[in-house]
Amino acid sequence: MIIVMLTRKAMEEFGGYASRQELMAWGCAPEVIEMDLYYRKILRVRRGHYVTSGTPPQIMRALRVGGRLACVSALDFYAGREDSDAPVHVLVPYGSSRLGVDPVGAAVIHWTRRELEGSRTVVSERIARSQAERCARARELRRG
Repeated sequence: MIIVMLTRKAMEEFGGYASRQELMAWGCAPEVIEMDLYYRKILRVRRGHYVTSGTPPQIMRALRVGGRLACVSALDFYAGREDSDAPVHVLVPYGSSRLGVDPVGAAVIHWTRRELEGSRTVVSERIARSQAERCARARELRRG
């Protein structure tokens, strides 16, 4: 029973999102990770990456692509809105080579070379506002 609590505690420690490697380094046994997956206490978002059950769908979409929720998607998240049909905006470290596919629809990728403030799953509201302004200007330029 103590080991099962470790998985939940580890996920809390990592902000609700962790890799299998991080969980195992924290002391979670692989069998317990699999058991928690089976009982849906944690959910797989990518190969070897997990979130706690109850994680908002838009965050899971961003994590599946391979980054954090960003731009207008992050602003919607902070406002408590969820638009599952809209493309998810995702902040991805520059040079990432294995991007996943958003299961719901298209994803708008925002590349970055530096670490931006926020949590492991979503950029800060201040960064999201800045990204949304730049993103809107870029869309206007493309429209001509």
